Amino acid sequence: MRSTLKILPFLLLASCSLPFSASAKNLKQAGAIAIPGEKVTSFGGVVIDQKSRLGYFADKDNRSLDIFDTKTDTFLSRVSGFVGLADSGDRSGPNGIVLVNDGAEIWVSDGDSSIKIIDPVSRKVTSTIATGGKNRAAEMAFDPKTQIVIVANPNDQPPFLTLISARPDHAITARLPVAEAAESLERSAYHAPTGTFYTDVPVMRGEENSGALAQTDPATGKIVALHKIEHCTPHSLTIVSQTTIFLGCSAARAGSAKPGAELAVFDIASGKASQYAADLGGAGETAADPGVGQYYAASTNVPGGSAIKVIDIATRALVQKIPTSKGAHSLAVSLDSHRLYLPTTAADGPCGGCILVYAPE
Repeated sequence: MRSTLKILPFLLLASCSLPFSASAKNLKQAGAIAIPGEKVTSFGGVVIDQKSRLGYFADKDNRSLDIFDTKTDTFLSRVSGFVGLADSGDRSGPNGIVLVNDGAEIWVSDGDSSIKIIDPVSRKVTSTIATGGKNRAAEMAFDPKTQIVIVANPNDQPPFLTLISARPDHAITARLPVAEAAESLERSAYHAPTGTFYTDVPVMRGEENSGALAQTDPATGKIVALHKIEHCTPHSLTIVSQTTIFLGCSAARAGSAKPGAELAVFDIASGKASQYAADLGGAGETAADPGVGQYYAASTNVPGGSAIKVIDIATRALVQKIPTSKGAHSLAVSLDSHRLYLPTTAADGPCGGCILVYAPE
């Protein structure tokens, strides 16, 4: 029952700048990376290789993976060959991005249910893997121990997960339908201490206002648990410590008195959400910067408008709320410079479709 859960009353504050811990950093816009070619109206994820400091952006309008340099905050080049904008978002791409084998490969999911593998040196597609679905392949995560990539096909019926070997044969080791998922599957992350993947299941079948976390063991190729997340439809997932996952609950559905956009704090040991924080969630991508102890959420479709929510990981307190634009749902952080990268669209963004750069003050 909801009454058994600890609610954090101080997190109900809605001001844009609140007191924060000594390690926390306020962000301000420091620049913008222009995207050449067709104006950006739709995109997938954005990822930064912390070793090379190159950024990768899933650009649907230009049917490409765009590459930018976070040392100079400039556009470098692009790798083409993706589906682009199809007649439906369910079949458009590129979508998700994951760095594999210490950045030696870039895996990018596409609208034709395939994964395209890119060599970051030659900047060419070297392999294409079919996941066997009818619609787009989407979010992914990588386990360096077993060298397995997990891929979600959220728009097939039923939605399913695919486990693919990152070894040269690229063998599909398991295909896992998630019949309990009423709508889709969202983001995945690999948790090294348990050796398992966690994947957002936004809505459980027959549970309009509750979702779940699917826990998958890449070694056995099985879903080993489906952890129900009450009063939350999780769309984002970031592992912020060995024991804790932050989940962004979508504002579109909710069962609380103040509907939507909660942050759910999932305790890995108990397999339950131990806390909920009002107004600190949302449906966009999230990231963490352990160097400054902060968690970032690109919240869209939330009361009060789209925003980057900067949250102190230790206290779960709102540090800063930065208003953004409609559709600004993806973000990535450079752990070296502590800069945040937020793609925007040409129609609704402030720069005609670019990647905004935020830096610590």
